[in-house]
Amino acid sequence: MKKLIAIALAAAFTTPFAFADVTIGGSVRSALDYVDYGGKSEQDSGVRIADQSSRIYFKGEDKLDNGGSLIWYLENRFNVGEGSSSIAWGSRNTFIGYKSSELGTLMFGKRDNAYKLASADYLPAFEAVFNDDASYYGKDQLLRRLGDRQEQIVAYDSPNWSGFKVKASYNFDSGKTDSVNATTAAITTSYSTDVFSLGLAYALADDQSKLGTKAAGAQNQGIQLGGSVNFSGVTLSAVWERVNFDNGTTDADQDSYGIAALYKTGKFAFQGAYIIADDLDNVSDSGAQQITVGAQYSLSKQSRIYLTYTNVDNDDNAKFKTEGPNLGDAQADGTRKMINGTDLNIVALGLRTDF
Repeated sequence: MKKLIAIALAAAFTTPFAFADVTIGGSVRSALDYVDYGGKSEQDSGVRIADQSSRIYFKGEDKLDNGGSLIWYLENRFNVGEGSSSIAWGSRNTFIGYKSSELGTLMFGKRDNAYKLASADYLPAFEAVFNDDASYYGKDQLLRRLGDRQEQIVAYDSPNWSGFKVKASYNFDSGKTDSVNATTAAITTSYSTDVFSLGLAYALADDQSKLGTKAAGAQNQGIQLGGSVNFSGVTLSAVWERVNFDNGTTDADQDSYGIAALYKTGKFAFQGAYIIADDLDNVSDSGAQQITVGAQYSLSKQSRIYLTYTNVDNDDNAKFKTEGPNLGDAQADGTRKMINGTDLNIVALGLRTDF
């Protein structure tokens, strides 16, 4: 019976695959972690198996007669251990677009916005963080707070013009009304050589009290400036970021600063970062700091093992966290919620294999 099913499936897909070059890949990432809650948290500490953004993708490219290519990408999330609730088909980057070696790439669909993608071009020591448990990126984290994956994006990535790169994106509000049009625009630029890199990113989120949360008259702005230097196997990166929150009545800035280091030797890699967020202008004791350190050993070209330690120290009126899944105090409905003044200590021993 299994042979008959296989033959039937092969026959069904013979014609499409004859005309399409489809690549399948992905990454399986999970860790045994210990999460210790402190500060004002009442959550018990404990050990768990935590997924670290495992995914599988399908992509293809059709080379057109004019020399460009029609590209498509379909990426899906799955969990190995406790993880994300967003694991539907196409739950990650899923888009179609046009690529030209001279003009760049234009994409439409669900995709990371330009603000989220910018730091990969000029902050490699920060980007090298080994897992979600140790990460500091996202709207609930200390850095890249206007970076997100959005569902109505038009995005452009430029070619590499002798070291210069530009990225831009615009996310439409498909549920636009007369009073609310929750759009997000972002643009970034960077310049890189073998020795150093510099970059600047800007994002504007209209009618949003927090990225993705609609609120008429509210507005968020983010600006990030950073750079890196490379020498003798060491990469050092530094960054400053300012986020402005305007609810239509009052507005406040919050600045974050960070430094990170990456060192590679043989099959080993070592990474560390320190980030501090100042208080919001109009809220005392609303800052935080995070320390992340980790070591990684490559088992092969595709697989690696790592150990990380992260500490997030929140002031009394702050609730920053890492990108690790389901952090915070347990709620009656089964969800978890970070409360102000929670401190986190996370130790993670993990495996990752890419395919």
